[in-house]
Amino acid sequence: MDPRPVLLIAAGGTGGHMFPAQALAWEFQELGWNVVLVTDKRGEKFSKTFPPKIIKFIQSSATLSFKNPLRMPKALCLILVSILQASWVFIKIKPKVVVGFGGYPSFASMLVAKVFRIKSIIHEQNAVLGRVNKFFSKSVTAVACSFWPTQAPSGTTMYFTGNPIRNTVVDKGPSNFNLPLTGPLNLVVIGGSQGANLFSRLLPEAVETLPVKLRNRLRITHQARLPDCKELRQSYKKLGVKATVKDFFQNVERIFSSAHLIVARAGASTIAEVLFLGRPLLLVPIPFSLGDHQKINAQRISDMGAAICLEQKGLTGKKLAREIRYILTSQRLAHDLANTAAKKATPQAIKNLKDLIITVSEGGLSEK
Repeated sequence: MDPRPVLLIAAGGTGGHMFPAQALAWEFQELGWNVVLVTDKRGEKFSKTFPPKIIKFIQSSATLSFKNPLRMPKALCLILVSILQASWVFIKIKPKVVVGFGGYPSFASMLVAKVFRIKSIIHEQNAVLGRVNKFFSKSVTAVACSFWPTQAPSGTTMYFTGNPIRNTVVDKGPSNFNLPLTGPLNLVVIGGSQGANLFSRLLPEAVETLPVKLRNRLRITHQARLPDCKELRQSYKKLGVKATVKDFFQNVERIFSSAHLIVARAGASTIAEVLFLGRPLLLVPIPFSLGDHQKINAQRISDMGAAICLEQKGLTGKKLAREIRYILTSQRLAHDLANTAAKKATPQAIKNLKDLIITVSEGGLSEK
């Protein structure tokens, strides 16, 4: 029987949940722990960048949506199946600590941890607790936060750790920012897994509005939905702008570190990585995100002076172009944004989270 302690990581199927989970998996494997990942089929595609020796369980999952009652019976059945699957995993591997990163795929593991009285922690990436994390916030030993303060129910025991970032980004490391007066300017556009349509529609309009001299200097890297990629490439080609358009980029650390401006939604992982690398950031939060968390994320970073925040409502290509031009033609503003971003980063986030988990595993915090 393997005497090493087991850390079970439960995470939803988006990059926002999986990226910090991946960083934690590497950290605890290096400590000599056995690491187990529980996620769904969406999360499985992100699991390729996890340590190869970890154990993976891909379970059934469903999102409860009261807007469509007809889908509720199927969703409830899938959740029941996932609880049974999680129970079998817990009995088989006997985890010492469970860490949930949110998303519906983490629900079953957190519930079973509560029933089996396994020490558990939640990590919240956004400035507002997500549904699953909020549901379990008072029953876990601690909630680790990426933003401070984070909106949570009264009575929640919270600790600021920061948001762990991917190993590839950490390995790349921050570098000095320089906005050249002449030559190419790298504009990076990250649509994310949700809400990418807006950028696919507005960016070509914005680029067309820019002064020709500035437009000709642009080198655009644009992450968009796959159905939009072909049309986007054609739009940039008509404008005479060099652009690389894909639905997913593997080498995001290189792309971010060479950027002179990053235009993005306000996802927590994107924010954490850009701050770590110290680059100017222009955020357009998704207005329909749960609990309006993207707007709150963006506002927190904007209030720090580490990003410029634009609301989607009423946003046009002209307005977006005005902000892009403002940043890329202002040495002082661009450097202020980059420098403040670097100062507000939390590069020790993974260590903070690791230390909290170790403390909980050793009974250092009172159980609920």
